[in-house]
Amino acid sequence: MRIKILVLMICCSFLVISDVYAVSRSKLNERIETANTYLEEAMEISDTKIPASLLRKSHGIVIIHQYKIGFIFGIKGGKGVALQRDKKTGKWSAPSFVTSGEGSAGLQAGIQGIDTILLIMNKNGLESLLKAKCKLGLDASAAAGPYGRDAEAKIGPDTAFLVYSTANGLFAGLSVEGGILTQDNSANEKFYGLEEVTVKEIFNNDVAVPDEAKELIKLLEKYSKETE
Repeated sequence: MRIKILVLMICCSFLVISDVYAVSRSKLNERIETANTYLEEAMEISDTKIPASLLRKSHGIVIIHQYKIGFIFGIKGGKGVALQRDKKTGKWSAPSFVTSGEGSAGLQAGIQGIDTILLIMNKNGLESLLKAKCKLGLDASAAAGPYGRDAEAKIGPDTAFLVYSTANGLFAGLSVEGGILTQDNSANEKFYGLEEVTVKEIFNNDVAVPDEAKELIKLLEKYSKETE
């Protein structure tokens, strides 16, 4: 009986994963809208607000909605978007779609939604993101994102990614070493209507920005200009 229940739980987890990773234009639009909502929450909550100074200092941002699924092994997978910030002009690029993945051993149970923002803080972090796969902690260092007016002073000189995460509406800095970011090429092709469009082309604004992505860019420009 226990084996049957366990098999059923595993099957349910795979059904959830398959639904999360389904690719369609409407799903991609929803992913953009989710990023809009989460960014607003992360920048508006006074006690745990991501410092605007760090947003201005960053080379880019990754916004991901993740699903953590237990059942024997922890499987953390999700989808989101990444945008580059031009260090000379301060302008934000069109979004490139990404996926995330992370595994952990041990007996676990339950399904939990987790939202994560990663600020890309140096050139190494940006170059790592341009790869087909980027493993945090190996290809580029990652650290929990600091808060407060002295946040910049708390950042190590070699830190490539600052990580901010929330579950159940509570924000906290989080270490995600071992997590993997992967370029979602099929999603990019679907969203921009171009075959073999590259992340570099998207980041360089060599593609037309769809209307659905313009609100996210406006929000990033707005929050980048705010004072502490």
